[in-house]
Amino acid sequence: MAESDGVRVGGSPGGSFGFLSDEDLGRELDIARDAGMFSVRIDIDWSVVEPRPGRRDWASTDRIVDAIVARGMCPYAIVTYAPPWARVATAVDQPYARPASPDAFAAFGALAAERYRDRISLWEVWNEPNITTYFAPRPDPTVYALMLRATYRAIKAVQPEALVLSGGMAPAVDNGINISPKTFLTQMNSLGANRYFDAFNVHPYTWPFLPNDLSTAQWNTAMAMWPMHDIMAGAGDGEKQIWITEIGAPTGTNANAMSADGQSESIAIMMNALLGNDWLGPAYVYSIRDSGTDLGETEQNFGIVERDFTPKPALSRIAEFTAAHSPS
Repeated sequence: MAESDGVRVGGSPGGSFGFLSDEDLGRELDIARDAGMFSVRIDIDWSVVEPRPGRRDWASTDRIVDAIVARGMCPYAIVTYAPPWARVATAVDQPYARPASPDAFAAFGALAAERYRDRISLWEVWNEPNITTYFAPRPDPTVYALMLRATYRAIKAVQPEALVLSGGMAPAVDNGINISPKTFLTQMNSLGANRYFDAFNVHPYTWPFLPNDLSTAQWNTAMAMWPMHDIMAGAGDGEKQIWITEIGAPTGTNANAMSADGQSESIAIMMNALLGNDWLGPAYVYSIRDSGTDLGETEQNFGIVERDFTPKPALSRIAEFTAAHSPS
């Protein structure tokens, strides 16, 4: 798929996707396909594939990739997460700690690109490297730039025509712990790392507020996409897109949750932003199905269908949008 292929919506089901039964995996993918999603974003998790050095098991990712392709959708793969033996020593007990060696991580990326060269052509290098949660002991643009450069080169050596994206930037502010997407992009540019992504990548969550709520402008990552594109243009990257590889909002009873209608409206606002802004790439909805049944836990309630597959209003909203605007 080229960057100019038009307005498209995908699904980003989350890290637990690979642990579903065959039946539930198939049902979730059928929902994504029937809603008009062109692609599903999945983890190719180094810690799952190679928990011990040199002993690799690709069965979990093979199953998911094959199921996505069988339904006529494109797998979009995040090469991500280091096993304990490959993590930086200062955060070896953190499950999402950065890898100790950019080159070792890139070598794993090359193995994945070789294995799936006929099935995957969309790649992402790590997930949310701008926050401590996913880049312990803390985010570091210099370290990430080395990872990105090595992995970009490794994947391109195997698949020259592949599209390689930067890791999706989490919504964050500069607070000494996390780094805002704008600041991270600026620092990547100063390091020359912008040469090693074909598209920049953002997760512009704003819940429990709507993405167009002007009262949130000081921290709103969705609104910051326009200034981020200006930064890219100033660095000579104006022709590159910004992809939105996670959008959505949790429903449920948590104080920070949204109503089901609010979730639907939030997703619709982000999808509509794609119209007339050809510098915005596809938008991936997080997630397809609720990961649990505890209505008080936000992380369990991002689905556009409930855990028992009952649809939420967002599902029909997405299907209507893709029917009207996505390429056939």
